[in-house]
Amino acid sequence: MIKELIKYPQTLSKEFNAPVRFFNDELQLLIENLKDTIIENNLDGLSAYQINNPYNVVVTKKDDSFMVFVNPKIYQNNGKVSTKETTTYFGDITAELTRSSEIKIVYEDEEGNTKYLTATDDFAVLLQRKIDYTFGGTIRYRLSDKKQDEFDMKLEFGNDVLDNANCTISTFKDKIANVINYIIAFSFISLFLVFFLDDKNLIILNDVQNYSMITILALILIYIPYGYYEGQQNKGCTSCQIGNILGTAFISFIKLTVLVIINYFIF
Repeated sequence: MIKELIKYPQTLSKEFNAPVRFFNDELQLLIENLKDTIIENNLDGLSAYQINNPYNVVVTKKDDSFMVFVNPKIYQNNGKVSTKETTTYFGDITAELTRSSEIKIVYEDEEGNTKYLTATDDFAVLLQRKIDYTFGGTIRYRLSDKKQDEFDMKLEFGNDVLDNANCTISTFKDKIANVINYIIAFSFISLFLVFFLDDKNLIILNDVQNYSMITILALILIYIPYGYYEGQQNKGCTSCQIGNILGTAFISFIKLTVLVIINYFIF
């Protein structure tokens, strides 16, 4: 029987890696369901977890031949290979991973006989991906924190979102941020002049500092909505995301606050 494939954003079951203890009709039905679902979706393999079944079973297909792996476990990894992978759960979203180029596994066949297998190259990668599912993992699970953030952006905005990460639209918000930083730096450096100026020039410096702080605040208030506008125009721009925009604005505001406090006590 053809089963529904669990696909994002459907939540994968929290029940997984249930070892098969009985090699009975229930197991045979699960295996047949996996085979039928593989054929229907033109796949190279499936883990039972991908059809919302917790049992530790993987079925692969090459040409017209199936291989069944019950309770598979990898006991040796050799070599490294860089892969660009997709999985039915995430559709056409890709992830760049490092996998073992050769693995050795122990498993049981449909009758419960213990078997050993050495898999290499593409077949090794396929088995690693499917065995990950038996532990409740996906290709996202294998990524670093930074790569997971990038992967999540692909899920939200599309597979090619990072191709535009250099922000092809105007980066006027970055120019605003640079001006803010220049004025803040100028204001802090100018504070050292208080040790060398007479009273008349101190009044002038105080005015300059006040105008500078007002300008900084105004630029921060301009930076936030304009940065958000740029982010809406180019969702693939990582520096245009609202979290980065608000973070930059917050840091600038903290610097401005420190500047205001210092000026208050000096002048």
